[in-house]
Amino acid sequence: MHIKPTRTFSLTFVAVTLLEILGDGFDMRVLHYGCKPLIMALLMLYVWQFCQAVGFVAYIRWLLAGMAFAMLGDILLMIREVDLFALGLGAFLIMQLCYSIAFWKSIRAGRQTITGRWLMRSAIPFVLYLVIFLLLLHPAFVENPALEPLWWPVVVYAICLNGMGLLAVQRQGLPGYNQVVTGALLFILSDSAIAVNKFLSPFAGSTWLVMTTYAAAQYLIMVGMIQQVGKEMRNGL
Repeated sequence: MHIKPTRTFSLTFVAVTLLEILGDGFDMRVLHYGCKPLIMALLMLYVWQFCQAVGFVAYIRWLLAGMAFAMLGDILLMIREVDLFALGLGAFLIMQLCYSIAFWKSIRAGRQTITGRWLMRSAIPFVLYLVIFLLLLHPAFVENPALEPLWWPVVVYAICLNGMGLLAVQRQGLPGYNQVVTGALLFILSDSAIAVNKFLSPFAGSTWLVMTTYAAAQYLIMVGMIQQVGKEMRNGL
């Protein structure tokens, strides 16, 4: 089993993502509904087959759990006939927590240590971004009573999202570090675009921006994490 996805798998993943974006952008429900769940399903299938060949480890089990909730969130958010945003937000919140645990366990499995100085330094950009973004969002919730019940769930989600990004950065020195960090940052960008489009000001091209960054984020996180598994199995850890 290849550690890095084959070209065929990667091209299939890109094709499914593009078809989903086209289906959503041009209101082709069959294409949209058929392809969106496949984004995470393909990644989960790859991880499952990879681990069947080399063995499962604790952090990959948490990663798979998070991917399952991401797929659930995708399904909930793609349904337009009823507003399931809050449920979708909840599914992705659980995904963030699962990914955070996966990153933490991967750090422990790699026998890395997190120093207080590095943790504080690396936390600064995430905290600044979180505070600034929430300050920008808050007026929209104050001015619209219908959005007010969502404010604190959004705050909790934003904290967990940036916490996931911070833990990704703590994997410094482990295999797949760059991919996982890039994926986490793209995930923050994707969710930020969703928030801007939904709560502040809808903008042209939002579907393309959200889905390309989201799909790339999930792909890169998956690739980075299985690289660590591959190295550990080769080293007999």
